[in-house]
Amino acid sequence: MEDKNKQLNFNLVTSELNASDKEKVLMDLSFIQKMTTNALKVGCRVIISGGYANDGALGQITRPHGDIDLQVYGTRDDANVLIKHIVQESSKNTGTLNLEDRGREMYYHTFKAKGNGLGTDIYYVQVVTDPFSNRKIVLKSDGTQNEEQYFNTSVVTLEAITFEAVKPEEGLEDITSKRERGYAIKGKHDQDIMNLTELLRQQKAH
Repeated sequence: MEDKNKQLNFNLVTSELNASDKEKVLMDLSFIQKMTTNALKVGCRVIISGGYANDGALGQITRPHGDIDLQVYGTRDDANVLIKHIVQESSKNTGTLNLEDRGREMYYHTFKAKGNGLGTDIYYVQVVTDPFSNRKIVLKSDGTQNEEQYFNTSVVTLEAITFEAVKPEEGLEDITSKRERGYAIKGKHDQDIMNLTELLRQQKAH
């Protein structure tokens, strides 16, 4: 992992946050911190993707955020029990969250945690390797193993909360691939594309 949370040399495209938006951001970041801590206690690794990962790469909150995209890597095969425990431990001071099991797909098991102003998409990825190493081999739903891959993450900080997030090139690729597949891309994603494209251009130039 690398910490590239540096001063930017260009003007970010930003959207205004009202008081409610700012309060939600702080609540979301606190939840990210708690999920990371409680996952660690049971041998799991949390990596943030989506909007908060993008803003982490940019070094500041650039827009309101509707939800959290949270990946959990672990070796256990009881995803339902595991994720329920981590979410319950992480929401003790925010009230009970409704946890919806959205089913197992080929590479991950999806959950939705929602309530009290929080909304989190959780993707549990079962690996046969040490979740905290720099490489991963994913156990697929059919029992076979995916080819070895490497984690591509950075340690970032937003509002004094530090967490691990996917790197900006992955964030940009995710948005653009969704657009190519016909997903409706919202204005906030256009903003992310502009900011991440310029960030990566400058990183490449240096």
